[in-house]
Amino acid sequence: MIMKKKLFFAAMAIALASCTSDDFVGENNNSPNPGNGPEKAIVFGSGTKATTRGTHTGADAAGLLNNNFVFAGTKGTGATTFVFDQYNANYVANSAFTTESNSSNWEYVGYTPATTSSLTGATQSIKYWDYSVDQYDFAAYSLGKGIDGDGDPTSTDDITYATPSAIAAGNKSYTLTGTVDKLKTAYISDLVTAYKADNDYGKVVTFSFRSLATKIRLAFYETIPGYSVKDVEFYSSDDATTSSTTPTLYTKDAVLPSGEGTMTVTFPTVGYSNKSATDYNKAHVSFEQKSGVAAAKELTFGVLANYPSTYEGVLTTGDYLGRSSNEATYADGTGTSGVYYSILPYESGANLKLRIKYKLVSTDGSGEVITVDKATAVVPAELAKWNPNFAYTYIFKISDMTNGTTGFGPDGTTPVYGLTPITLNAVVVDTEDGLQETITTVSTPSITTYTEGKVVTANDEYKTGNLIYIIVNNGTSNETLTVGTNAKLYTVTLEDGAAQELTEGAIDNALANGVYDGTAKTYTVTDAKGKKLVVTDTESTLLSASTKIEAADSPTGNEIAVTGAKFTAGATGTKYVFQYIKKARTAGVYTAVASGTTLTAGNKYYLSNKGVGEFTANGTEVANGTNYFTQTTAPDKGEYAYKIIKVQ
Repeated sequence: MIMKKKLFFAAMAIALASCTSDDFVGENNNSPNPGNGPEKAIVFGSGTKATTRGTHTGADAAGLLNNNFVFAGTKGTGATTFVFDQYNANYVANSAFTTESNSSNWEYVGYTPATTSSLTGATQSIKYWDYSVDQYDFAAYSLGKGIDGDGDPTSTDDITYATPSAIAAGNKSYTLTGTVDKLKTAYISDLVTAYKADNDYGKVVTFSFRSLATKIRLAFYETIPGYSVKDVEFYSSDDATTSSTTPTLYTKDAVLPSGEGTMTVTFPTVGYSNKSATDYNKAHVSFEQKSGVAAAKELTFGVLANYPSTYEGVLTTGDYLGRSSNEATYADGTGTSGVYYSILPYESGANLKLRIKYKLVSTDGSGEVITVDKATAVVPAELAKWNPNFAYTYIFKISDMTNGTTGFGPDGTTPVYGLTPITLNAVVVDTEDGLQETITTVSTPSITTYTEGKVVTANDEYKTGNLIYIIVNNGTSNETLTVGTNAKLYTVTLEDGAAQELTEGAIDNALANGVYDGTAKTYTVTDAKGKKLVVTDTESTLLSASTKIEAADSPTGNEIAVTGAKFTAGATGTKYVFQYIKKARTAGVYTAVASGTTLTAGNKYYLSNKGVGEFTANGTEVANGTNYFTQTTAPDKGEYAYKIIKVQ
C-alpha cells in the first residue's frame, strides 16, 4: 500500500525569550507524530518570543495568540501556487487525535480560510507531503487579542484587530494595517522552510512567533565625585526653552511610527545557499504612516522613580540619582528595574536625542548647589534600530566631563560649558552640539573615545588628521595604559559582501582564531562566502600614552588632566581597533604527531599549532607529521575590551 503523509498541528509552544536573537526554545519534536502509527505527517508547531524567558504551551500558548493563527504555504523552489492559501489554524481544547489532522488540540481541517484567501467559500482540507518536490515554504501571523473598545473582557463584539493582506505566494511578504495599538497586539513568525534533501519531511514544522511590538526603558546614574545629582528635568526638542520632569527622547524629524499605518513583513534572506546566514528566513518589518497622519518626534516616559536609599557624604536621604549602572534610577522605576514602554518596531533607526537639566549638590555638607543646563547626548541611529519583540534599555551616565552649561561668560550671553557630558553606558552614545562628543563602548571596562570637533554620529566616525584620545575606566577609576602591554592598536579591513559584520566580537574572534601571518602581522578570518576580515597589528607605533587632553583639543579651551592614550586618525576610510588587555591569552600546548602514525578515531587533531583546521580522525595515516598536532593543554581565551574607530 502507499503510505499517506498527513498534515498535523503539534502542540503549540510559546517561548518567551529575552531581548536577543536566540532561536525559539519550544516544540522541537523531530520524530513522526506518535499518534499515527507508522505514518509520517507534516506537523506544525508554533511559539512566540517575548521579553521574559519562559515556555508557554497548550491553552496558555493558544491564549496569547487568541486561539488562532493564519498560515500559508507553497511547495517547490520558487513556487507561486499555494498548497495552503491563507488557512486558519484554531485551538480546540481536548481535541487532540480526534481527527487525523489534529495532534495537539490544533485543527485546520473543516474551517473556512481567512478572508484574504482566494478560496472563496471553500472549506480547508487535509494536506499530505509531496516527495516529488524539493522544499516547502511556510509563513504565518496572528492578529492576537486585538483592542477591546469598552474595556469589558466579557464582551467581544467591540474588539477590533489590525487588517491583514494575503501572504504572497512568491516571496511570502504581507502587510498588517491599523492603529499602533492594534498592531502591537499582533504576532509575526519567521519563514519556515522544509527541505527534502535535509530529511525535513515528516518532522515538526515550527513557527517561531514573536510579538510585533518592541519595548524601551530609560535609566540614569551619575559618577561625579563630591556631588550628588537631583532635580533632573528634560527638554523635548533642541530649541525647547522650558523643561519638565517627563523623561523624553526625541528626533530632529518626525520619523517614529505613531497613530495609524501599515506594517510590511518581508523575508530578505532566503534559499538553501543562505542557510548558514544569521538572517536566514528572518522576518523584517517596515512601517508606512497613513496618509494625513503625522509620524512622531518624541518618546516620553514616566517620571524618574526607585531612587537608591544610601549616598556618599552627608546626603543620606532625598531623591538623588543612583551612583552605578546596577543601581541606576529608572523612569517609572520599581525595585531595581524600570517599566518597559511598548512601541512599534523601527528597523531603519533614527538618532535619538536627550537634553536635560539637573542640580549638583555638594556631599560635604556645605549645601553648595550647581545647576547644569542643556546637557545633551545622542543615541546613534545604529543603536536605535528597534526589532520586533526586543527590549531595549538605554542607560545614561552623568560624569564630570559635560557639554552642559553652568552659566554665561563675561559677555552675559555666551554659555560656558564644563563638567562632563552625559555618556551612554551599556549602549554607545555621543553628544551632539559640537562642544564635546564622546562614544562609550559597552564593555567591562568601558572605553571612551574623544576628539576635538564633531563626531559623524550617523556612522560613529572621526575626521582624518584629528587627535583621538582614549580613556579606559574600570568602573571606579581610569586605567593606566601602557602601550604594547595592556593597550594595543590595530587596523582592520572587511571585504565587501562578507557575511560577518565589523564588531568587537568579530575582531576578538580574528585575533584568537584567525590565520596569523608573522611577516605581515595580520590575523585573517575567511567566511563561507570566501570574504576576508583582516586585522593588522600596527605594533602600536601610532599609539602613545597620554596624561592630558591638550587645551587646543579641549571643548572648553582648558587643558584636562586624564589618564589614557592617544593617536592621530589616518586616511579617510581607515578603521582602527583599540584593544585593552585585561588578561592576556595563554597559548595551548600542542604536541606534534609523528609521520606515519595512525590517527585514532574520535580524537581531535589540528592542522597547525594555532588550532586552525580541527578535524576528527578517520584512521588514515599522517602524511607529514610536522603538519599535525594534538592538544595537551587548552589555551586560555583571556579577557579583552575593544573599541572600533572609523575615520571619515
